[in-house]
Amino acid sequence: MNALSLAIPVLQVAAIAALAPLLQGAMKSLRARLQGRPGPSPVQPYRDLVKLWGKEALLPEGASPVTIAAPGVVLGVVLAFAAGLPLGPRNALDPLADAVALVLLLALGRFALLLAALDTRSSFGGMAASREATFGALVEPALLFSLFGAAALSGGTKISALNALPFSPASVLAFAAFFLVALAETARVPVDNQETHYELTMVHEGLLLEYSGWQLALLHGAAYVKQFAFLLLGGLLLPGQAWWAHLGWALAMACGITFVETALAKLRLFEVPQVLGTAFILAATGIGLRLIGGTP
Repeated sequence: MNALSLAIPVLQVAAIAALAPLLQGAMKSLRARLQGRPGPSPVQPYRDLVKLWGKEALLPEGASPVTIAAPGVVLGVVLAFAAGLPLGPRNALDPLADAVALVLLLALGRFALLLAALDTRSSFGGMAASREATFGALVEPALLFSLFGAAALSGGTKISALNALPFSPASVLAFAAFFLVALAETARVPVDNQETHYELTMVHEGLLLEYSGWQLALLHGAAYVKQFAFLLLGGLLLPGQAWWAHLGWALAMACGITFVETALAKLRLFEVPQVLGTAFILAATGIGLRLIGGTP
């Protein structure tokens, strides 16, 4: 293991963290243009983060260390997730990054945020936490099946095996399942809506209601990094082995998600499990096709 292989994960995380707010701003701007509105500037998320970072962080009276530590834990989880993506050659973390580890890592970040929302003893935070826990129980199996089926049947559970994945009907099903999961993991319509703070319907934003200042900046920054890293992970399921191919697919997925948000309305809460259940069925069907057809 040389110095270059150790430096690649650091440079990879730095690049993803630096560009993640720009991706969020570009998606917001594109959505506004598709809806006939001028929309915000693509660099607006940077301004929002700087503004929040300069404000004092206030927490509810009686909040425990769980609430204080949650933003740092969530940010650390998504940065580790971004570092483990096999986007380039000689990544020192490739032996450690497999499908199960990445899914468990995301589950850890979700668990920390759920605990913090419950710890604030806010009625809206508790309601959002129960919804997030329900959706997480459906999202994680679908994500695991879409990654595990693609990676395990191509050469172990390592995520790096996705780079050698041949394109096939099973790959299409795995990617379709992943795309539905991405809508939930990035809090997008029709599963969630980032543009509203209506307490009776919001999920992800409800978990952040009691945060402010630099702590809220950390949570927003973590959400941007998770979104970008998740789209890059989706690019590994599509043809191409170079980093620029993964980046191109990630940008195409970002445009596709924005078009979906424009074309569809937010589903009722009890209809969301149907979407996530469909993702699980698609991923399981893709695994079945590989096993029956004997393809890698």
